[in-house]
Formats: sequence, C-alpha cells, structure tokens
Amino acid sequence: MQTLPVSGVVMVFSPQELAAMVVRKAIKMTQKMDVPILGVVENMSYVILPDTGKKLEIFGRSKGEEMARASGSPLLAQIPIDPRLAQLCDEGNIESYSSDILKTLVDNFLQA
Repeated sequence: MQTLPVSGVVMVFSPQELAAMVVRKAIKMTQKMDVPILGVVENMSYVILPDTGKKLEIFGRSKGEEMARASGSPLLAQIPIDPRLAQLCDEGNIESYSSDILKTLVDNFLQA
C-alpha cells in the first residue's frame, strides 16, 4: 500500500478465530496508513444444509458484525459455502454463477 496508490480496501475474511486475528491487525495497519476501509466481507460464513435448509456455521460463529465495528465500515455481505460455485469453478464456467447474496454484495459495494 506504500508503493501503489490505494483509494480504499475491502477486507475479506472467514469466521475462524485465527483469520479474525489477522484481519484485526490488517484493519489497524490500514487505519494507520489512512487508507479508507470500504467494507468487510465474511467468506465461507455458513453452509445451507440441503435436507433442512438450515444454516450451519461450520467455521464458528460469524464475526461479520464484529469486523464491521472494528473497521468502522459496513458489512457488505456474508457469503455462504455453495457447492454450485465450486462445481462451476472446476468446470471453468464461473461466469454463469448467480445468487442473491452476490447481488447483495455488489449492490452494497457500489454504495460503499
């Protein structure tokens, strides 16, 4: 961030405690450098169980709101694990992926 001009960053993290610790440090570093944090995104936030439709937080409880508060920026989205996305990536066909949560992410990012 010192050699390239950066107008803002989006912090992306997963719910694991170790990842949260690293992101907390990155938030502090970014703030020290006076780089705006546009928002935070929690990746692999949960998985929807196919049999019940319930959310399972397999990597621990969400840290999305906590990271948003720590960064002073909005929580742009909490992205679930989606087997369809993994399959499309493996097939080289990611462009055909669509989901409501990604639309929410894009909308929130454009407003940030």
